[in-house]
Amino acid sequence: MLFPSPRAASAAPPAAPAWLNGFRNLRREHGFELLRTEGTLPDDLSGTLFRNGPGLFDRFGERYAHWFDGDGAVTGVRFADGRARGACRVVQTVGLQLERRAGRRLFGGWNTPPARPFRELLLGDGKNPVNTHVLLYQGRLFATCEGGLPVELSPDDLGALGETDLDGVLVHAFSAHAHRVPARRASYNFGARLGPKTELTVYELPDEGRPRRLATFAVEGARVLHDFIATERHLVFVFAPIYLQLWKMLLLRRGAMDASTWRAERGTEIVIVPIDRPSDPIRMKVDAFLCEHTANAFEQDGTLVFDFIHYPTLDALERFVGSVAGGAVRGPLGGSLRRGILDPVRRTLRLEARLPLPVDMPRVSPRVDARPHRYIYLTGYSAPSHDGMSPWDAVAKLDVERGSLERYVPGPDQFPSEAVFVPRSGASAEDDGYLLTLVYDARADLSHVAVLDARSPSGGPLARAFFDHPVPFGFHGAWMPAERPG
Repeated sequence: MLFPSPRAASAAPPAAPAWLNGFRNLRREHGFELLRTEGTLPDDLSGTLFRNGPGLFDRFGERYAHWFDGDGAVTGVRFADGRARGACRVVQTVGLQLERRAGRRLFGGWNTPPARPFRELLLGDGKNPVNTHVLLYQGRLFATCEGGLPVELSPDDLGALGETDLDGVLVHAFSAHAHRVPARRASYNFGARLGPKTELTVYELPDEGRPRRLATFAVEGARVLHDFIATERHLVFVFAPIYLQLWKMLLLRRGAMDASTWRAERGTEIVIVPIDRPSDPIRMKVDAFLCEHTANAFEQDGTLVFDFIHYPTLDALERFVGSVAGGAVRGPLGGSLRRGILDPVRRTLRLEARLPLPVDMPRVSPRVDARPHRYIYLTGYSAPSHDGMSPWDAVAKLDVERGSLERYVPGPDQFPSEAVFVPRSGASAEDDGYLLTLVYDARADLSHVAVLDARSPSGGPLARAFFDHPVPFGFHGAWMPAERPG
């Protein structure tokens, strides 16, 4: 018989990283209540920051297998008259309510295995966690996720009002990342239906009037698509060679990511939909890569230019996002910022490095949506030498013209989220505004919103508004300006 050495027997297990507590269930749900503030909130910061992300990471003693599988929780921080009020609520979806009544998990997710494979995969009886983003449309607030229809929320208290198909317009699903094109006074999005072919329906959501289905097309295989590209004249859908093997989910009860394959030899497929001729898409294939998030896009000399987060393979993303919520990170974040220059006539794509550092969650000022931009705001790390084996600990501002980079680093064991840009009242410059980032302080086990001057975020926060509890690590957010009198 073999016995462990005395040293091995006495060795303590490795301590859990401090940031792991950011992946716990939301501790307290509440409506808008006054938040403690430090510093001076800008007088012209008037409106509400809404953010979305997983709020429940385990159900009935069972931990979800992936960060992306948690049930959505929306956070709101309302700024007015130099004060901040905050609210947090788990979105009460139909699936979540069914599980609560059953007292057990009934659904799978991104990589949590299906609980009832035939019902979930063949009958479409899955759970829509609406845990990814929020959509502000015609004064209404929606929680979104590509797993189903949007769920409308009350902007007053974040209470769920139920799923909506927008008066019968939406079919199958509605993705998380709608993109607004100000020149058209409309936003655009898509929804996908998986099967032997993946069918995409493209939607136009005008600032006024009814939404409509703009186009429908299909690509071979059961495919995954998270974000897309919007310019003033074109919508671009970039399909990485990720193929879901539904039979593995059905017969082997594997989660979607464990049942997927990366087929680099098939290349990345690009479908370009002209907004004014949506029935005439342009198709092309290029060398394999994954376009995860788009910062912005515009048209220039007959080409479509887009800055985006580039992953060379699915594994470069999944080894981080698929393990970070468990605390034992399998690999560093493998995304970097690149520029794509797409020629729809010659059907060519050229990629250029923009920031060869691990970054994600890119945002620009809404003043430059679908137009040329100079600045991109990202989440990243406090130093180029950072190992990238933890959640982001810095917000970065990149000047894409000069290549200069500055960072806001909240401090040790503090982890910011995607920075949402709010234009300053009367602003004329692209970076004249504020950045709002929700920060988890692992030492205090509390979260706060930091208000940064977008012109110089490295100068530190103008003010901070503190919740009296932690808010779990989330994904994306949006700003709803306050209604102005008259």
